[in-house]
Amino acid sequence: MFGEYGLMFGAKALAIPFPKFAGYFAWIDANSPSDYQKNSAAELERFASWFATEEIASKMNFPLDLERLNADLKKGLYFESDVPLQYGVGSSGALCAALYDQYSSFSATAGFSPEFNPDLIPKLREDFITLESYFHGRSSGLDPLVAFLNRPVLVEDGKISLPELELHKQPWSVYLIDTEITSPTSPLVKLFIEKMEVDEFKDIFHQSYVPANDGATLAFMQNDADFFFSHLKELHDIQSEHLCEMIPDSCLEFIRELKSRGILVKLLGSGGGGFLLAFVPAGAVFPEKEKSFRIF
Repeated sequence: MFGEYGLMFGAKALAIPFPKFAGYFAWIDANSPSDYQKNSAAELERFASWFATEEIASKMNFPLDLERLNADLKKGLYFESDVPLQYGVGSSGALCAALYDQYSSFSATAGFSPEFNPDLIPKLREDFITLESYFHGRSSGLDPLVAFLNRPVLVEDGKISLPELELHKQPWSVYLIDTEITSPTSPLVKLFIEKMEVDEFKDIFHQSYVPANDGATLAFMQNDADFFFSHLKELHDIQSEHLCEMIPDSCLEFIRELKSRGILVKLLGSGGGGFLLAFVPAGAVFPEKEKSFRIF
């Protein structure tokens, strides 16, 4: 929801589960396997090979049972998911969460019993950072953590908490705009890190971007509409000017049209395509041109 890119450099981050999309493990249809099933199984096999070759188990607090995973892969295991790939909504996070739930020693021993210790959450995040590095090279670990806990997660000053949000009471609506463009995360993360090496951008980031992000995050959690849209406008303007490479050209006119109606759009995840987030204040409506894009 908030904190894309900024999380790597000290900004607040808030992530929230999105129940529209889900994933689960299943078995390949031995008689007529689909291309999706075969591709998913192949990806899991590559993951298992990486896990073994890089000795990932030694880097985890609650390692995966690689022997059991490989045995299931031989039986035809694959990951059935409707989470769009390279869309900024956590497709790799969903897979990492499912692997952890099914094969980690945490799920096998600790689980979410009434005695579950919240102090374990940082250790879970450490494991998800390790697992998701297979997909992104560098990961915050938030997407798989949110998928695994199925709870909103806030990162502030490097510490994780599970805030209680009253989303149904918010005086605005939130929509996903489908750009219909897939966009891998790693190249855009690399681009952002390169931008942070330029003093002018680095100053804008720390002096303007982080305060706008953190203010919007706080106001979102407090359901404070005036405070929220004030900071969100700053965030929108900075992303439009200084992270324009992450916003598809095909969406620019629509985004400007929305802004003229008080509807503000921001990146979701790394950008470049996938979904964009649109925040609609009370009383505002989407223009007719929304028919050009799928809206969720």
